Amino acid sequence: MTPPGIHDVKVRAIVNSGGGVAAEAELVLSDGTIGRGSAPVAIKPGRRERPVTDYLRIGSPPPVDVVKALSALSDRSRDGQEAVDAWLDGQLPVLGTDVALAVSLAYARAAATASGRWLYSYFASLSRTEPAFPGLLAAVVSGGLHRRGHGVPFQQIMFATERLGPGQAIPLILEAYRRAERLFEAHGLLLGHSASGGMLLDSADLSLTLGLLSEHLEHTGAGAGLSLAVDVAAEHLWTEDGYLLGERPLGPESVMERIADLATLYPITFVEDPFTSEHSVWWARLRERLPHHVAVVGDDLYATNRAYLDPSLADGIVLKMNQVGTVSAALRTSVQAAAYGMSQCVSHRSLETEDTSVADLAVGVAARWLKIGGPRRGDRTAKYNRLLRLEEALRA
Repeated sequence: MTPPGIHDVKVRAIVNSGGGVAAEAELVLSDGTIGRGSAPVAIKPGRRERPVTDYLRIGSPPPVDVVKALSALSDRSRDGQEAVDAWLDGQLPVLGTDVALAVSLAYARAAATASGRWLYSYFASLSRTEPAFPGLLAAVVSGGLHRRGHGVPFQQIMFATERLGPGQAIPLILEAYRRAERLFEAHGLLLGHSASGGMLLDSADLSLTLGLLSEHLEHTGAGAGLSLAVDVAAEHLWTEDGYLLGERPLGPESVMERIADLATLYPITFVEDPFTSEHSVWWARLRERLPHHVAVVGDDLYATNRAYLDPSLADGIVLKMNQVGTVSAALRTSVQAAAYGMSQCVSHRSLETEDTSVADLAVGVAARWLKIGGPRRGDRTAKYNRLLRLEEALRA
């Protein structure tokens, strides 16, 4: 069946979770079906990411050249998602990855609705996968760029669940998170919450933080089915003198030993971006050094671009649609990663919108994990709630 063509598409600036600007697109098909999509923003993009736009302003229309470019989209729309996304990919220098993704998601939602499907089912049909619920990674402590030298060096410390249905996984996370809040308050450490919903602590002591969380999981009973996951975000810790993981910069070998020690001492099962892409040899060495139950996963290393995929470096890949700019590009990377036997983690970004497409994507491609933020902001809880609705839909 030939999909309906695009009748109209509009792009606007909306507010992201950090009080900045995000791109939103509203698209109307020729049969009247409407789709809407918005793109999150990184707190600091990785070096391998394709660039976002800088022309969107709240309350102002996009530039004339952008409006003119989007007006040509209807000519490609009857061939479906891949044709639309191929055109958007060619327009990335004009549009930026955030505007391109917003349009790509708007088309995906409209096309899914027009065909009578949920978005997760639409994604599954494009990637030819059998939908399944992921394990959840919920930010509990935010450091790194969220505290800019004043908190723990890791970007995120997260609670990780097994691959459970949302009705089981989400209550585990909510209870563990509440208890962790009370724990950090009791120690006088809790300062507030980051844009990702993780807690901001008045401490840069990584061992203290991990130790408190580990003891919390072990002795309160809240940790049944939970472990810890860490996002080192090494690209943002690297300087000419080494990685800033403590009082003095560390070389790659020292970082490897530090992470290996932490994985031995604490119930860590997931390590993201332990090194920069330039230190690729150390990724493989860390994998050999860690226990088999600990997954090493690449984010900035791969930037959701299949051209960078190398299964010898990491056990898995983080999928962030706005790193490549279209649904189709992200799905191609997902399919290639699966062919390599790599686990997949679909992820939010630090500066989010209410868009819940990451939940549908994680279920649609049967990702091993969904990184979703802490359950303390509306933009994050929207994704948790979307999972609960998807669970009902899949059971129906």
